[in-house]
Amino acid sequence: MKKTIAFILVVGGLWWYASRHFDFKDTLLVARKYPAASWAPGAVYSVGLVYYQRADHEMAKEAFTQLLTDYPTSQYTARTLLRLSEVAESMHDYELARQSLKRYVEEFPNHSGQPIAQKRLELLMNR
Repeated sequence: MKKTIAFILVVGGLWWYASRHFDFKDTLLVARKYPAASWAPGAVYSVGLVYYQRADHEMAKEAFTQLLTDYPTSQYTARTLLRLSEVAESMHDYELARQSLKRYVEEFPNHSGQPIAQKRLELLMNR
């Protein structure tokens, strides 16, 4: 019982310290500093998702754009293009949304999100 309480206190203390002294933006800077690291694309994508879920569209756009610029052929490219198009549309940046969807449709014809991407692209062509 004492070990469980101690563990919870340690994890809680680490979380509190990290939440007060670190920012997700720091992760983007570290990933840019170590572009060859195998963890970098996943970390940048995860940061983008966190900002996306927080509805911080500007920071999500920055993270997703960084991923597409620094790692244009990573395993996260397809999903990043879709998320970036959603973020851009939310920000009324319809040109970026169209560009992201066009790239997705061209580069990932067999990806599972293809029908939705094509439909969204058709709708955006009128904006």
